[in-house]
Amino acid sequence: MENNPNARVAILTDRTELDKQIERVFNDAGEPLIRTSSGRELMEQLSQPSPRLLCSLIHKFGKKEVENFDKFIEELRSGPTQTVGELFVFVDECHRTQSGKLHKVMKAMLHNAVFIGFTGTPLLKSDKQTSLEVFGKYIHTYKFNEAVEDEVVLDLIYEARDIDQKLSSPEKVDAWFDAKTKGLNDFQKSALKQKWGTMQKVLSSRSRMDKVVSDIVFDFSVKPRLSSHTGNAILVASSIYEASKYYELFQQTEFKNRCAIITSYNPSTRDINTEDTGANTETEKEFIYKIYTELLKDVVPSQGKTKTETYEDNAKNKFVKEAANMRLLIVVDKLLTGFDAPACTYLYIDKSMQDHGLFQAICRVNRLDTEDKQFGYVVDYKDLFKKVENAVAVYTSELDYDQFKKEDCDILLQDRLKKGRERLDNAIEEIALLCEPVSPPKSKWIISIISVAIQKYQNN
Repeated sequence: MENNPNARVAILTDRTELDKQIERVFNDAGEPLIRTSSGRELMEQLSQPSPRLLCSLIHKFGKKEVENFDKFIEELRSGPTQTVGELFVFVDECHRTQSGKLHKVMKAMLHNAVFIGFTGTPLLKSDKQTSLEVFGKYIHTYKFNEAVEDEVVLDLIYEARDIDQKLSSPEKVDAWFDAKTKGLNDFQKSALKQKWGTMQKVLSSRSRMDKVVSDIVFDFSVKPRLSSHTGNAILVASSIYEASKYYELFQQTEFKNRCAIITSYNPSTRDINTEDTGANTETEKEFIYKIYTELLKDVVPSQGKTKTETYEDNAKNKFVKEAANMRLLIVVDKLLTGFDAPACTYLYIDKSMQDHGLFQAICRVNRLDTEDKQFGYVVDYKDLFKKVENAVAVYTSELDYDQFKKEDCDILLQDRLKKGRERLDNAIEEIALLCEPVSPPKSKWIISIISVAIQKYQNN
């Protein structure tokens, strides 16, 4: 836009969160950007000489109930939209929606535009053909380890936890408590023991989900940033039902009114109108409906939004801006891409994930924040990485290595214990250097100055 007075830029993405974030970032940088609310509005804006900078969702190019899609594309190509200026279309998250019908509609409507794709993850082999057909070869790449070295993002630390083994007996609860409180003084341990003294009686009869809840609540008592209320966390559940169950369990703890559930569910009476046959699916639907009805009962919908949208927007805003008041978000798929919350320090994963989805999720905790946030922490309840040795590679054999070496694409998660030991060794070495005795000055002129000073002191 600086070098070409005729250039106009449209930024497209596939998530509402990303769309809002793009608008906010550009406006904060002093570059006014128009976020369009519909495909019609986007095309109307492009048919005029201004604005020069716009953003929209790729889904705005979709059209429902098209029987003959190929014929629909031909009609668009025969009468394409006339846009003003030289249009450059920046497509964010281009590995996801850009190989299907939406992209074909977009190209047919904006036939003279230049398309540039952005992705925050290396391309998998399955993405390679369609991505190269759509966008061509890589223009530029920026690796995760380079971003860490440049201090653009934080390094990630990984910890696997086997809840069933850790909390299945009173003896293991005691061992778990000792491990959790290692490093605390006796007074702090005593205070925590009073609070958690009944765990031996309770946990042995609790379900696995109860134990996960207790494990997370305990972390908030002892872990850096969580215990100081400067950081918060996200819990990834495997389904909307489990997310709802987790939400109900957290309401019985100190997290009541300080955690929220964010899913794609919107309560509807049809979820409970069907006769209960005793099948799991029906009872789960009823449970989810009950949870959502209860949490939304006092929500006043904002203009143009449903109660659910209003509730979720309020929860997300609190999570980003008031970490002490919104401690935990429980999600399934939403917020795992394109959601920036610098305060978010811990990600608890209780869902089977892999490839792009896994990498996008763990990067929710690598955003820079205040100086006390030194790492993003990933706690794995599903044994996603099977075995942790020196480090864990998120990507292995499924990457496109034509333009990279394998080691260039591996996203490494540091083993929490190994990294903690390194930090301890470095701290001990720094203290030793700090406490080394200072040798007396040997320079003649310094000795002369000291001699003069001593004489003046004696004379006085």
